Amino acid sequence: MADLKLLTERVVEKEKTAIRQRVEKARKNAEDEIQAARAKEEQNRIEGKELIDEKSQQRYRIRLNTLEVQKRDNILAAKQRTLSKVLEDANEKLDQVQAPAFKKFLADILAQFKDEGSIELVLGDKTSELVTQEWIDQTTGPGLKATLSDRTVADRAGVLVEKEGIEYNFLFNALIEDARSELIPIIAKELFN
Repeated sequence: MADLKLLTERVVEKEKTAIRQRVEKARKNAEDEIQAARAKEEQNRIEGKELIDEKSQQRYRIRLNTLEVQKRDNILAAKQRTLSKVLEDANEKLDQVQAPAFKKFLADILAQFKDEGSIELVLGDKTSELVTQEWIDQTTGPGLKATLSDRTVADRAGVLVEKEGIEYNFLFNALIEDARSELIPIIAKELFN
């Protein structure tokens, strides 16, 4: 009986040791899982922060690009307004041309038509008082008969030359508009460089 008691105690002790080992192993596994979960959570937190930082940087770059485009557009619009104002001012200045300058201008035009036979001149009403038929007769050569029309072009300065149903436009606003594509780069270079 003593052997049975000793044998039982050994079995119980062996079982207690096995249970302690299983408990210790389970505790170690639990601690390892907790550590792994903490590491994974830390990794997720770092990745989440990096993602947030990346999205913030992307939004910042987009906003910065948008602001740079708006700034460029505003500068271009301001330059365009300035260029338009310069051309408007030139047109206003030409609308107030004095007789000597207009006579020189008209004489140069008449020289272009010197051997064309006959033409009719329709003055803009802003320049209609600056020349007379007598002056035109004195300015033209024998190969050209230029007649000053009774009609005028309302609210314009310059002249229309009519020859055989064709109208040549030398009104100042039209000349400025025709030369606009050539004038803009020159004016822009002067103003903005």
